[in-house]
Order: sequence, then structure tokens, then C-alpha cells
Amino acid sequence: MQNMLTELKRCNSIGNVDGILFLFSIMAGKERISRDEIRNRCALENSITVNCPGAVAFFEYLRLVDTTSDTVMPLPELDTLAAKSNGEIIEQLAAMSINRLVEEGIFDKDATGFDAEKGHLTIKRSAFPLAYAAVRNFLTMAGALDKEENGEICVAGNFESDWTEQLRNRRKKFTLEQLLKQQEDQSRRGLEAEEFVLGLEKKRLPELAHKIKRISDFDVAAGYDIVSYENNETEHYDRFIEVKCYMGSPHFFWSENESDVARIKADKYILCLVDYLRMGEPGYQPEFIRNPYETIFDSDEWLVNASSYRIQKI
Repeated sequence: MQNMLTELKRCNSIGNVDGILFLFSIMAGKERISRDEIRNRCALENSITVNCPGAVAFFEYLRLVDTTSDTVMPLPELDTLAAKSNGEIIEQLAAMSINRLVEEGIFDKDATGFDAEKGHLTIKRSAFPLAYAAVRNFLTMAGALDKEENGEICVAGNFESDWTEQLRNRRKKFTLEQLLKQQEDQSRRGLEAEEFVLGLEKKRLPELAHKIKRISDFDVAAGYDIVSYENNETEHYDRFIEVKCYMGSPHFFWSENESDVARIKADKYILCLVDYLRMGEPGYQPEFIRNPYETIFDSDEWLVNASSYRIQKI
């Protein structure tokens, strides 16, 4: 999944309709086809535009192919779809894209809305993480999404039922078990981000690496995840790092305890924002925010909202 999204992230477009259909046609009916053959055959077609690596990653995202580093293996679902007309193929690819995006929870309750003036469902452009820009642009090309206006994208009328049905089904299927699975995934990503930042800190101060620790497993009330040092001359812990992992635009949730500890620790408290989809990039550096209690609450760069209130009758 990570490699597939990385490949999708590299491209803004997977190609035009003719290019996608041509790629579809040369894969249909085959048990396997090399990436070199795909690239060579597409290069011979002057009338098409197709980003072969991106398009293959797109088909893999839709679960139409499996891949290795040098081979693409079409699945039965691709052959079934290939039997349809060109228009039906594009329409079905769009419907499958909608299904996958909703299935992954890309759109939360704040990402979708309704434009009463235009009479259309809308999706915030920011709801699409960078890794999914190629999928968004395909949906626009396929006619499922209209062009962006004021940061919002209208859903085409003939695709509204696909969006609403998938969103409704997702809510119905969101059982306790799936909620626990989502929490497990979020916890796993959070742990990976903490280990990533721990590695950066140890690399920054190799002489003190053995003393730099991740404490979140055994002190959940500390208000931070990692204890470290500002420099090699420091004798006591003076760098307390809270790691927040995100996908898409930088955002995070801050508990009352974490913000209280940040206020008390002041300049010794560091908030580290990690883009999960970029952790595998060579040289990637997350954003470190010193004294976030003062920096964020007094900054015009951050929008702070209370997501809920605890109200008690007295």
C-alpha cells in the first residue's frame, strides 16, 4: 500500500482517457505482462497520453492488478470490466475510485457538504491528500467531479448517488469492530511516527543516543512521547517531544493534559508533526514546533477549534 501510494503521489495525472483505455486493453486477457512491455507499447502510440507507473499504481489501488517490481498481473475483475464499452469502463473506474476513497475514510464528516445555491454535493479540495491527487484528477477527467471553485469541488449530478450510497454504506458498516480496527491503525501509524522521530533524535545526538527514550508506552499521562536533549552539553532531559502523525494537510488533536504540559514546559516542549506518507522519503524532516502552547494559540497560521465540549450539570 505504501509503495503504491508513493507511486501515485509522484504523478499529478495518470493520463488521458485514450491512454487509460489503451493500457487497459493491453493488459486484458493476460496472466502477466512486464512493465517494460507496457512502457514500450504505450510509447509507440502517438495519439495517447499515459503515465505508465502512475496508471499501473492506480489500477493496483482499484484492486484490478497485482504487481511486482517488474511485472503486472491482471486480476479477473479487470477482464470482466474489459468486456464493457469504453464509456462504461471509464464510468466504472470512476465508481470504483469513489468506493475506494470512501472505504479508506478519506472523507470525514467535515469534508463533504451541500451547495444549496448550485444544488450539488461538494467535497473540500483539502480532503484529498497529495498522494490521491491523481485519483482526484482522474475523477474530474471522467466527469465525476466538476472543477474546483473556492476550495470546493462539486460532485457531478450523475455521480451523486455513487457518493451518497458509498458514504451511507460506510456509516452502516462502521461497527464497533471496525472502529477498533481504525483505532488500531491510527495507533500503529502513531507508533511508527514516534519510532521515526526517536531515530532522528538519536542520529542528531549520537553520543547521547542510549539515553534518548520513547516513554509513551509506560507513561501515557506524561503529555509527551520522547525525552531527549538539546545538545551534548546538557546533563538533564530538557527536550520533551510530543509526536503527532497526520495524512493530508497538517492537523492534529491535542488533549487537555498535553496542552497543559506544553504550557508548563514552555520552550522545553517540542511538538513534532510527521507526514506519514513522507516518512519513507530520503532526507524527509518533520516539522518541529517549539513551545507550541504559545506558538500555536498566538499564531495566525493555525485554526484552533473545540471539537467537543464536556458539559456537566451542577
